[in-house]
Amino acid sequence: MPHDRVASVLAAIGLTASLLAQCTDPPLPAAGFATTAALDQLVTYSDSYRTRADVRWPTAAPGPCGWPLLVLVHGWPANKNGEVAIVAAEYAARGYVTVAYDVRGQGSAIALNPGRGTTLMALAEWIDLFEVMEWVEAQQPALVDFARIGVTGVSQGGAHSWAAAAYSGRVPPPNARRSAPFPVVRAVAPTVMVPSHTDAATFDGTAFVDSWAGFAYAPPNPNFALDAGFQATMRNFVLADDPAGMRAWMRADPGRDFQALLATSTTATLATMAWLDESMPVDPTLRALAAMPATTPKRALLTTGNHGTPTNAYEAGRVDEVRRAWFDRFLKGAFEPVELGPPVLSAVLPSSAAEYLTGSTLWRHRADAALPPANVTPSVWHLRQGGQLAVAPPTTNESPELVQHTMPAGYGLQAWRADGAGANVTQALARMPLSNFSYTTPPFAAATELAGAPSVRLEVTAQQARFLLAARLEVVPPTGNPQIIAQGGRGVFLANAPTVATVVIDLSTTSCVVPAGGRLRLSVRNHYLVKSAAVEAFRCIPPFVPSSVAIEHRPGLLSQLTLPMRPQVGIDAATATRQLDLAQPAPVAFTLRSSAASAGSPYWLLGSLLGQGPATPLPGGDPLYLWFDSLTSSLLGAAGNPLFPGFVGVLDANGSATATMDLAPVAPLPAFFAGWRIHFAPVALSGSAASAGPPLEIVLR
Repeated sequence: MPHDRVASVLAAIGLTASLLAQCTDPPLPAAGFATTAALDQLVTYSDSYRTRADVRWPTAAPGPCGWPLLVLVHGWPANKNGEVAIVAAEYAARGYVTVAYDVRGQGSAIALNPGRGTTLMALAEWIDLFEVMEWVEAQQPALVDFARIGVTGVSQGGAHSWAAAAYSGRVPPPNARRSAPFPVVRAVAPTVMVPSHTDAATFDGTAFVDSWAGFAYAPPNPNFALDAGFQATMRNFVLADDPAGMRAWMRADPGRDFQALLATSTTATLATMAWLDESMPVDPTLRALAAMPATTPKRALLTTGNHGTPTNAYEAGRVDEVRRAWFDRFLKGAFEPVELGPPVLSAVLPSSAAEYLTGSTLWRHRADAALPPANVTPSVWHLRQGGQLAVAPPTTNESPELVQHTMPAGYGLQAWRADGAGANVTQALARMPLSNFSYTTPPFAAATELAGAPSVRLEVTAQQARFLLAARLEVVPPTGNPQIIAQGGRGVFLANAPTVATVVIDLSTTSCVVPAGGRLRLSVRNHYLVKSAAVEAFRCIPPFVPSSVAIEHRPGLLSQLTLPMRPQVGIDAATATRQLDLAQPAPVAFTLRSSAASAGSPYWLLGSLLGQGPATPLPGGDPLYLWFDSLTSSLLGAAGNPLFPGFVGVLDANGSATATMDLAPVAPLPAFFAGWRIHFAPVALSGSAASAGPPLEIVLR
């Protein structure tokens, strides 16, 4: 066994021992614990602000230290009685004390605090979060183990989860409420929220995100109450068309932007993001995780669901299961080293809109140490006249395309708001028409895989100093409707005009396989519109000044699209089965998928009962995310085994195969394994090099 793998195994065992040494909870019954709840409890913060909270816990006696505490924070604008209540009840039945509360300015807190609103994910809200933890501990001192705290939530709740990781155990920035250190948070699981909403609100200071600009003018609302001073300050920046100023103000607001603190956080962090999120890309989350200490457990799940993206049944179930494993590991000392699974586990965006939108589609997956992976190579395509994306650059001057941004005389921010502030896209585009130019590659001869952030470099001649350009990248499959795979935009403020300028638009990180015969289409336009599912929406408000921008493609002024390409299409395994009944195990069908380039390659579908790591490096460099155990050894020689038909074989002409696990002949399986996860990952051999696919898990019940 390689030395680094031995070290990883020992580290995993050591972490398990240290977690278990502190406290052990009663074993989880097969049907879960019976629970009780104290609902609508009044909580008063240190600034006299009031809200209500729901606390749930098992009726069984806890272990010697009490139960771990999990704080669940709802999204925006919502309250503690929605989806978060369902999740809170589920975790209470798994052996946690859970608390869900109405965030400042939402739910019951609106009526309890007339005239006092939220500053929207800032220091006041972070202090509230930690004071809720302390309130629960004070209310239930015999039930709560205050040394084992976790935080999770979606969107706004994700921001609170990041804040918990950043401020865990630290003294808060200077404020009128608190100088004592915050409680220590052991694990968090933020979902569909970037660590710094400062940048998410202003596109790095180049444009205003439409939803945040809307907060500046939001009227009284039964679902939320905003702080009047916060709104007034934002309005001033929006009226002045000063996104850079608003970004600087938000960064300077003490405690609001905590991203720098994450670089030294020791809190175990499982971050889930959705491709094509209507509000934010995955990139800031990937950068934040990469900047955290190497010794801090951290993983990213890139998938679909929430923020306008379609819900997929398998993807949602998988995220829920990994999140449960994460908290069981770090708050309950579970043996399975979930932190050693793939640092970045990506669901691959389907290449057709129908597959993307269908909730039962089994997406492909990839496992990477980082995204983009180290083995991607840049592929440069030139924007050419006639709507071409070509490998060859122009050798003579070609006619530019003119992106024009127009509006009726006198049309400005107030008129935009009167028209619904972009909510009615058809109405908005009737006032400020879409100016769009598309460039398309020739058909790809073979399946091609992208992994990373495409980048668009536009050489332009701008007639005005202020304008906005956006770009969208789509797969045009041989059959079916095109599917967006990346998008981006940038506001531009030039020192003078007319002038020649370079505008770089970094599109959102993506993972996609372009099928053989498919093409890629790049669109450049004057509006930053996003299409997360079937509906277009404005991601940012447009400039309210006309502009005319020529996209150049001539020698010396080359407009380009750079694509991050994997060396080959990877292999993966998929199954619709999420759980397996130990008493009556049904057959589990697997599909292995690669591409025609792998036709005839020998393959193995391997398994493990111990977990997805530490990874084993294969000849050729691919990591196999399985902890080798007796099951792994058995499946290496599974050819002809009636329990595992197809687990060893050769990929067909399409680079595909099927396999089945049928354990009915040896049923019932030992009840001891209830709650365990059995992990599978494919390996294919090409010459002397082996390629590994991502792991998947099935829960034994």
